[in-house]
Amino acid sequence: EEGEARGGVRRSTRERSAIHRFVAGPAHGDVHSFETARFHVVPPNGWHRFLWEMGCSALNTLKYHGELPPPVAPHSCWMLPSSDEMAVRIAEVQPQLAAAGWKTLTCDPALVHKLSNKQRLREHAEQIGMMDFMPVHYRSFDEACYPAVLKGSEGNHGKNVFIVRSREEAERVTPGLSDEWLLQELIPGSTEYSVSVLVQNGNLMDVIETRYEYDREVYVWPTVKELGRFSGGAVPPKLLKVMEMFLVGYSGVCNFNYKLRPRGGAPAGGGDGGDSGGGGDVR
Repeated sequence: EEGEARGGVRRSTRERSAIHRFVAGPAHGDVHSFETARFHVVPPNGWHRFLWEMGCSALNTLKYHGELPPPVAPHSCWMLPSSDEMAVRIAEVQPQLAAAGWKTLTCDPALVHKLSNKQRLREHAEQIGMMDFMPVHYRSFDEACYPAVLKGSEGNHGKNVFIVRSREEAERVTPGLSDEWLLQELIPGSTEYSVSVLVQNGNLMDVIETRYEYDREVYVWPTVKELGRFSGGAVPPKLLKVMEMFLVGYSGVCNFNYKLRPRGGAPAGGGDGGDSGGGGDVR
């Protein structure tokens, strides 16, 4: 499956305007300037050092959490979210941000929420006939095939994600499934793919893939040792089509995390926060 996952073209074949990728230069003091930065990633979540090392004139220092009125932009620069919750909030207050001089790439808040909430994402996949590309969903603890993955509907970076090996283990986390929790198939594998896409009105404008190798077949990120990562691989056109199906009408940045099923099955993933074994970030 890995060879197939790295073949094909990188971008969607739909018509789109020209995209000019920013080429990072050496980091220098200017990228620390609030007045000159091109991108402000909000709110702060510890990314600043990594953004500084990229040399792309991006900061993660502005203490803005979506309150109104928003701060005035120092010049015509971009505001980008550092979390799913902030992605929804930027969509909600887009007019006020524009009036304060900020540039944003976003869309209908309801759509952003649908893609960032694991429960809503599963319902979205069911509505558009894409459940083959999602982990198997269990509607109760009794019908689950253990071990399974118990996830909170909201959360990033492995928060509220548990591998449970029995009904009793699941009930120690929550007494039952609700709108706030979902139980799904555990997909083993030490290789995980992360695909970040830049989207405008449902069109994939640019795509970057990273493949991660871990030291275990079963894990919840970040409680696992990373053995290596490899960027620059091409995403197969058929997988780009799957992503486009999920992103009809969407504008922004979205991250798909997925694994390839054994024996050539469909990839299983989605659009939720950064936990392993199938998820994605809406940005």
